[in-house]
Amino acid sequence: MLHLGKEALAAAPCCGVHISPAIIGMGVGLFALLPRVGILDIEDMKRLNYLPVFFVAAAVSMGTVLEATKGLEVLTNYMFAWMQPFMTNIFMTTIVMYWTAFVYHFLLASEISMLGTSIPLVMEFAKSHDMHPLLLGMIWTFSAGGKLFAYQSGVLIVGYSYGYFAARDLVRMGACLTVVEFLVLLLLVPFYWPLIGLK
Repeated sequence: MLHLGKEALAAAPCCGVHISPAIIGMGVGLFALLPRVGILDIEDMKRLNYLPVFFVAAAVSMGTVLEATKGLEVLTNYMFAWMQPFMTNIFMTTIVMYWTAFVYHFLLASEISMLGTSIPLVMEFAKSHDMHPLLLGMIWTFSAGGKLFAYQSGVLIVGYSYGYFAARDLVRMGACLTVVEFLVLLLLVPFYWPLIGLK
């Protein structure tokens, strides 16, 4: 009765337990606060700026909320239906994919949630329309680099919260860099990428 066979050990619940990454993160944080551990103390916690943490969490949660309410499905179906007629050649495909993803990034705040929820749909769109999935995926991913507002990136939120730049500076520089990135991509996609096998 005390002896467990190999089959019973393989089916033991301890082997297949799934622990949420959020629980692990909270556990490590609480462990660091224990008195005898001494990694963090009260003064460290008082100096911490909590607003970027909550802001990033809210931005990432937007993607989860849209997915749970089926709003993401409606949004992406409309977006891909709108894009399809304009994608007639490589130049138009680059223009349409880049600027559609740029606008899509406004709705799904953080690039993590933006890319995580949309890249599988871009791959499916490419396969169903006999296009190169890597080509479309790379254009879509590059467009996530264009940012005008701090909420679109966790790094920008941290920099903004400590006062390293103002909102108007980010809009001005972000707009310039977005246009420059688009122009570089417009040269790379039709001329350089075919040389490395992306057609």
